[in-house]
Amino acid sequence: MGHIEKEEKLDDIMVYYKNIREAIAGLTDIVAINFNNKDFYHQAAMDNLKALHDNVLEVLKASFTPREIRIRLRELEFDEKEAEKVFPL
Repeated sequence: MGHIEKEEKLDDIMVYYKNIREAIAGLTDIVAINFNNKDFYHQAAMDNLKALHDNVLEVLKASFTPREIRIRLRELEFDEKEAEKVFPL
């Protein structure tokens, strides 16, 4: 696979990662609304959501170099912070 093809594949995969990340954030919000921080179910759900996110990152790292992933994650975080400036919650 050529460099450009690999770059395009990573672009596509990062779109999926962003969607997964947003879904996990939504589930985190639901758990926070429905359970007290000290509740067992709250902690169990948060632990599982973190594990899910960590495993998605591990799958990405298995397919691409850690450097490529770090760069893309930083870009994604920067984009999210810029969007928050334009559309504050």
